[in-house]
Amino acid sequence: MVLSVAESAFIYDSLVSSHPSRPDSRKPTQYRPLKANCGFLPNSNGSSRIYNPDGTECISSVKAKVIRSNNISDLINVEINIFGEKDNTTLCQHLTTLIKESLNDSFDFNALKLTDKYYFQLYIDISILYLPEDFRYSSYTFYSILSLISMGVYLALKSAKLPLLVSDKKDFEVEEEPTFSDDWEVSSYLIPRDSISTFQPALVFIVGIAGNTVIIDPSLEEEHVLEHGVCVTWSNSKITTPIQSLALSTSNNKAIKPNLVIKSMDLVEQVAGDVINALNTISEQEIDEFDVVF
Repeated sequence: MVLSVAESAFIYDSLVSSHPSRPDSRKPTQYRPLKANCGFLPNSNGSSRIYNPDGTECISSVKAKVIRSNNISDLINVEINIFGEKDNTTLCQHLTTLIKESLNDSFDFNALKLTDKYYFQLYIDISILYLPEDFRYSSYTFYSILSLISMGVYLALKSAKLPLLVSDKKDFEVEEEPTFSDDWEVSSYLIPRDSISTFQPALVFIVGIAGNTVIIDPSLEEEHVLEHGVCVTWSNSKITTPIQSLALSTSNNKAIKPNLVIKSMDLVEQVAGDVINALNTISEQEIDEFDVVF
């Protein structure tokens, strides 16, 4: 969306006023409605499909492979494909790195352990199928979709199932490859649902900054006038790494004040619980149609 000078000035003044007002009347802590579902790809261990009101659509797939390695850095692989963009662009590579780092920092790798020698290796493929035409002709950057990607990965991991191991778990002195039950009914979730100690995959929140105002989930209109952005990672009921400043557009960037980073983190602490509860509700519903909204 290309805004006129008057439109940009009006939106900016509304955001930085003593009583901030957003173009769509949302509160600073309020997300736009999102639509999502899980488990619709038959050849994946877990999958999700999620899109937001501007039409941006993200599909995530999780596939598990058995490898003979206990090197933690080898166990999670992430690949992001954006329609119309080359995979080797700096932004695509940076998005991939942010998602992988956030998962590595939050993941309980015991969930992938099969035996003393063998682990499951996860391949997480993320496809952005649609982006508004505004991205082609404006100052917006792909960091805008980082939060959507993160939620899609979260849902795919929460819905992922792994086959039941039927061979011996103690293979330190035995050269035996793992074997599994071919009955998918006895498979188990990668992330158990009935344990209060279950770990939660990391979620990345995008916070926009204009003046002294911080807002969650900025829209395209807001990104056009924002002076800065911050990605804040939330995992296992607390803020964790990575936390990074981001340029959400190239038109109005300014230096970021340290107190606004703290304010952004406080904002994420307010909304993270509700977002996770909504995503968990979606991941736990057995559905066949693309009809879940939060």
